[in-house]
Amino acid sequence: MAQGRLFTSFDLYSIVVRRKRKMPKIGDIEYPSLKGEVSEEEWSARVQLAALCRLVPAMGWDDLSNQLVSCRIGKDFLFIPAGVLFEEMTASCLLKVNMEGEIISDSPFKIVPNVWHPMRAVFEVRPDANTVIHTHDDYIAAVAATKHGLLPISQPAALVIAAGISYHTYEGAETYAERIPGMRRDLGSSNFSLLLRNHGVVTLAPTIDSAFMLHHLVRKACRIQVMSGVNSGAEVTHISADVVASFPIELLRASVGDGSNNAWPGLLRKLYREDPSFQS
Repeated sequence: MAQGRLFTSFDLYSIVVRRKRKMPKIGDIEYPSLKGEVSEEEWSARVQLAALCRLVPAMGWDDLSNQLVSCRIGKDFLFIPAGVLFEEMTASCLLKVNMEGEIISDSPFKIVPNVWHPMRAVFEVRPDANTVIHTHDDYIAAVAATKHGLLPISQPAALVIAAGISYHTYEGAETYAERIPGMRRDLGSSNFSLLLRNHGVVTLAPTIDSAFMLHHLVRKACRIQVMSGVNSGAEVTHISADVVASFPIELLRASVGDGSNNAWPGLLRKLYREDPSFQS
């Protein structure tokens, strides 16, 4: 009698999953569809976060390195898997992790070791942060490298400054637990953008769509600043301190719907028209 290979626990799991669920695939990796398998709240968050991931390259934010996107779901978090491009991300391939960065969802995907540290640095001390985005966009990194940082020379800059911005001196890659305290200290209790000197930015917000819009504003403000030539010595006009001080009111108006133009629903429709697989 031929000797059969003993099944491992993962083999058995895979067989059961294949029988019960439709198996999407990214590259050579099959993974279970979680639609109908998780709560409606979690599924909605997964779809929204997958949409945000798809928008990262669409908006020109991607640089093929360890850029991070995560959102809070109850006491746990959804996080991006290793080896999957932002443009490939789907609702079901997102990993569920605990505060320690341990994967608690059944998935063949993994995370890059230690990249959870910057996310934990924010989530653990900012209960108002339900979504965190970390990118190394060229324009943002260029402004973050200047001593004067982001200047109030555009309306997007005034909005970012009004939302609260702080700076973190570069200590090397933020993939070490011992570098978490410095990030927390510099982020503070009320800032929603942390410019990482010589590196990039961390943005945080109460919702996925508001985190996206804030990150867009940070990037736009930095792009305008770089294009203005101020970093090369060009003379520019600064928005007056009194006007900048009035911009928290503009943020409030936008948040309650007066004067706002929320692009998020339209962006979701655009993604659906171009490639609805992010919802799978």
